[in-house]
Amino acid sequence: MADESLRTEHDALALATGRAADVFSLKVTKSGGFTVTQRIAAVALAAGVPCHGGTSIEGPVGTLAALQCYAALPAVTWGCELFGPLLMTETVLTEPLDYRDGALRVPAGPGLGIDVDEERLARWRVR
Repeated sequence: MADESLRTEHDALALATGRAADVFSLKVTKSGGFTVTQRIAAVALAAGVPCHGGTSIEGPVGTLAALQCYAALPAVTWGCELFGPLLMTETVLTEPLDYRDGALRVPAGPGLGIDVDEERLARWRVR
């Protein structure tokens, strides 16, 4: 699995052309955002390389942003490891993320499908 060697769509092309990996590990934060992550996944899909939705141990908001991205990419067929929020003792969300049966469920609401608890967020704000 290509992980740290995969940061851009150019890396994806070189890895696919050289048959250097059987799976690509996508990480939204490592790649600098959704656009490059989508480009990497497009190269993988064209080359027949399945993708895995990786984590950089983000909090719940970043985790759900990555989850929404991975859920929309046809190349992501090797599951995900979005466990960052499970390591945290508190959350900024009004409702905890929905982890069930070994999976993180994609919320059905608008946007990321979550609500931020403004009072809790204010408690942690650094001025």
